[in-house]
Amino acid sequence: MNKVATTAIAVVLSFAFCSQAMAAFVLNGTRFIYDENKKNITFEVTNNAGQMYGGQVWVDNTSEGNGIYMVPQPPFFKVGAKQKQIIRIMKTDSSLPTDRESLFWLNVQEVPPKPDVKESHGSVLAIAMNSRVKLIYRPSGLKNGRENAEKKLTMEQRGDITWIKNSTPYYMAIVGVQTNGRELKLSDKVTKELTLLAPFSSVSLGVSVRGSLKIAAINDWGGVQNYEIH
Repeated sequence: MNKVATTAIAVVLSFAFCSQAMAAFVLNGTRFIYDENKKNITFEVTNNAGQMYGGQVWVDNTSEGNGIYMVPQPPFFKVGAKQKQIIRIMKTDSSLPTDRESLFWLNVQEVPPKPDVKESHGSVLAIAMNSRVKLIYRPSGLKNGRENAEKKLTMEQRGDITWIKNSTPYYMAIVGVQTNGRELKLSDKVTKELTLLAPFSSVSLGVSVRGSLKIAAINDWGGVQNYEIH
């Protein structure tokens, strides 16, 4: 396994372990794909705490204005210690673009039990964690072309700056960029933009790169794959 893949996996795992160590709720995925031809999709919320927790679920619209396109059922729930809750996501509006994917954010908010102040002999702080993962709507006509679509990414030189161009209809998450065997140092802004690389868009790397680039990108199942782009 090369360096760019190792670095990317380490970053992903560090966030996952940190989140699981602090949060009561754990989701059964780091991203969810809603195919157009499905009536709904489901995911699991596991309560790893030793007490019953409440939960709230909602969907943030990222790429399609202020419309309501996805709704969770149930939006509020209670789940016992070490138990699971199944959440269903349903599409409520069929006017989403058919020529590209649409991006949403799925939020699962913990509602911890009320602290027992008497037993704690003082003030108690209850921390409620919010798990936020990508929810990608994929039109049926794009279903078969997603695998390894990162191979179609290209480099563009605009003046003294190198850009990564995504000419595909898919959202991509690039978590590592390497050139000449070394990890490319990128600003926080560029790093964030690469993890949310939108369809038919370009991202400036802020530097000039000669030759090819090796990238690490996250696939539909949360795994990291490596690609070389020119």
